[in-house]
Amino acid sequence: MSRPSLDHIVVLISHDTLLTLSDRLQHLFFVAPGGTHADGLTSNRLILLPDGVYIELIAFAKDADPEQRRKHRWGSRKENTIIDWALTLPSERDFAAIQQRVLASNAVFSYQNPVAGGRKRDDGAILEWVVSAARDAQGNAISPGSLPFWCLDRTPRNLRVPYQEQPDLTQHPSGVLGISSLSVSVPEAQLSDLSTVYDAIYPPAGSTGLPPLNWHYEVPSGSSVGKHNISLSANEGDEGEPVVRLTFHGETPGQVELLPGLIIAVE
Repeated sequence: MSRPSLDHIVVLISHDTLLTLSDRLQHLFFVAPGGTHADGLTSNRLILLPDGVYIELIAFAKDADPEQRRKHRWGSRKENTIIDWALTLPSERDFAAIQQRVLASNAVFSYQNPVAGGRKRDDGAILEWVVSAARDAQGNAISPGSLPFWCLDRTPRNLRVPYQEQPDLTQHPSGVLGISSLSVSVPEAQLSDLSTVYDAIYPPAGSTGLPPLNWHYEVPSGSSVGKHNISLSANEGDEGEPVVRLTFHGETPGQVELLPGLIIAVE
């Protein structure tokens, strides 16, 4: 049985910020080229990490149609925040088993059949993948971030994430080496159903006890450095968007300010 790997973390930024990322972050991170997505609505740049995970810094086009943006799963999310995160598998064929396990868990959430996506790199290379996001019992999209979405490559992953082919882009001035842990806080009313889905994604170990619930993830490089832990907990109140936080592991413990107001611990 193929185990899921953490693929990437999504951070929403403004288009103006996207254009100045290299200068803004040069003392902390090297910013790799990204490209424009197939729908023309969003563009991105990447921070590639030595463990094979990456940070996707994504922005809507400056002239994006407001109605099209509103319909996008990330269109109403707050800029300069972590808005979503993705898992991946070695092969798209492996995903059907994940879908079935989630269905068999009798959770109120399920994963839709994968939808084709892609983007054109700045060098002209065409990348293709499929994505699947979770939906509720009525078939409505759920708030991004509370459950991972899936990004499954149809072209080789190294074209999308060239962390091994371009190692110079992973040797960051900050000394950050990868993602150590990820925490997700959600409305308490959703906690039980969401944890059921996580258990289905990560059998047989499942959760490790009382809340916050915990699951272990793999990384594409196979590295065992860092905690590699996902935790799920209830946020204050019973409403609001999920909050996603991450912790880096690196050579120098401390913290880095990725963007104004987005401060991430390093351990």
